[in-house]
Amino acid sequence: RVALARALVIEPKLLLLDEPLAALDAGIRHQLRDEIRALQRACGATTLLVTHDQDEALSMADRVAIVDGGRMLQAGTPRDLYERPATAQVARFVGHSTLLRGRVLAQGAVDVRFATLHADTGAHRPGDSVEVLIRPEHLQPDPPADVANRIAGRVGEVRYFGATQRFDFVPAGATDALLGEGRELPARSVSIEPRHLLVLPAA
Repeated sequence: RVALARALVIEPKLLLLDEPLAALDAGIRHQLRDEIRALQRACGATTLLVTHDQDEALSMADRVAIVDGGRMLQAGTPRDLYERPATAQVARFVGHSTLLRGRVLAQGAVDVRFATLHADTGAHRPGDSVEVLIRPEHLQPDPPADVANRIAGRVGEVRYFGATQRFDFVPAGATDALLGEGRELPARSVSIEPRHLLVLPAA
């Protein structure tokens, strides 16, 4: 707080914050996120914040740039990067997710070994190697038998977070798990609506 006050007292036009919350415990870190955001809005200074914490990036920024090895991979609003990452590498950084390697079978269909998933394949052609992004909140527990993208399997590890829980769902015939999130655990199957699947070029 003292270091931030010293920086703001000169009324800078540009404020650079390099991992400002990295050494703090979780409770103080969450509190200071809100304080820094409020101070930045009050003083009006353009602020460049460097962080490796995806939650900080999504919750504090108006715009986020993903940089790797000195190369900018994508820039946009937090919502843009979360919902429409340009590459699998960006998707891995922004939010928790499952990325399944697969191959385009036809327009709107991707083989991921244990299932054929229906999704918008965009400009990808049959035979193209791709990765299919699934966000945990989009796994629907125990859907009707005739629903699209229904996957049978079992629940593996469950991690309790109070207001929600994250769980691993292991599809039948697969070793890799899908990451799910929600209050209700699936008994035998999950589904993902085609509109919630994002097909990305294979990394």
